[in-house]
Amino acid sequence: MSDSTTIRIAGRERSIEHCVSELRRYPGQTIRNYDLPGPGAPTILSRDEVARTRALHSRISEEQLAWFLQRAESAPWPPTDANLLRAEPHIREGLYDQHEAFYRHFENEAHSRVRPSKISKVLHVKRPAAIPILDSKVTKVYRRCAEAAASRYPRLKYKNFAYWAAVRDDLIANTESEALIKLRALIGDHGTLGANLDQITDLRLLDMLTWQ
Repeated sequence: MSDSTTIRIAGRERSIEHCVSELRRYPGQTIRNYDLPGPGAPTILSRDEVARTRALHSRISEEQLAWFLQRAESAPWPPTDANLLRAEPHIREGLYDQHEAFYRHFENEAHSRVRPSKISKVLHVKRPAAIPILDSKVTKVYRRCAEAAASRYPRLKYKNFAYWAAVRDDLIANTESEALIKLRALIGDHGTLGANLDQITDLRLLDMLTWQ
């Protein structure tokens, strides 16, 4: 019997069976190389952590890698348990603003050819429950939702953070509906993802599904 539960991605509903099928086909090598090593030391960015973003086609050069390491030394690191779900966009100087300050630390002094996609892929490694990956695919899928989020939160002047708010909307919806709990249960232990599902955050699962 089909499960009537749906997963919401960029405001659109997808059947949970479809989502499970797509996640089971997600490249195991990407999961092993990018996700499974974990976030490492809480307030230290290592060379290997930056380099492993190449599993997501970040194309970070050696010069850019060195810049990330240098910039991270003075970064305003958010709490180690930082979670986008708990980050309220309307609360000034709250967890959302801490995430934003962390991101801006890298964006405002960005090395040549370091764009939001590269920054978010690196910072997601360190805070995988808090920092969404904003590559070209995700921003395309979420563009309209991000525009709507920006209208609700006018203080979010930077488009990247309106995207965060839009992704957060789906994270909340899929948590409150318990769709993510059902999704995890249905994936089981099949393949690399299933065998290591406890190490993959809900935020990352939604990112994987955005690409499908």
